Amino acid sequence: MNKYFFEIEKLLQSGEFKPGDSLPSITELAQRFGATEAEIADAIAELIYEGELERERSQPLPTVRVPKRKLWATLGGSHSITKEAKKRGEEPGVEIINWQLVDAWPSIQKRLALEEGDKVQIMERLRTVNGVPVAIETSYFPAKYYPGITPDLFTEEGSGQSSFAVMEQKFGLKSDKAFDEVTVVCLEKREADYLQVEPGTPVLQRFRVTISDKGIPIKASRAVWLFRAAYQMGV
Repeated sequence: MNKYFFEIEKLLQSGEFKPGDSLPSITELAQRFGATEAEIADAIAELIYEGELERERSQPLPTVRVPKRKLWATLGGSHSITKEAKKRGEEPGVEIINWQLVDAWPSIQKRLALEEGDKVQIMERLRTVNGVPVAIETSYFPAKYYPGITPDLFTEEGSGQSSFAVMEQKFGLKSDKAFDEVTVVCLEKREADYLQVEPGTPVLQRFRVTISDKGIPIKASRAVWLFRAAYQMGV
């Protein structure tokens, strides 16, 4: 996550652009912030995944805009790639592709009940099943609850791949419940390359906030999934 993510987020919060308004081109934004076009493109991609921006797919040129409305839905329940793969007799795999300590930004402060100045440890992992990419999961750990956290804790064989197992066994943080925000998004190029599909491929995106048994938000995570939808109907 580069600094222009925060600069563009501040721009959006300033009210200069209203819901439905298109942003200036990447070239114009790069000139405005003294950045490269690649840096702006990466920042915009992150803001799209955060739900702060969306692509205007009907336009002939790549254009992004402030969403006219939020597309989140709310679901309950829990899910673990590690447990799900093992239940099916398949082998889960993991590769850490980003590990970064940053200041908590406004939206994550709200979701994790953090104060200004608190730090967030970002961990982005490529998840595989039987060696095939199935998801990218980005975890946001409030740093004050995870002293001494290191990436190797999350790359061990077996249960070490489960962030929930690490949270409980290494830091004494037991998850009690979670709240999900779910929508469908189209993959940006970086994530599409990791998942070995074409940019623009529709995927399920889930943003989850995990609450401890003491009622404290102890983790947030954003995951994009390659999936097939299945339905069971009773009569």
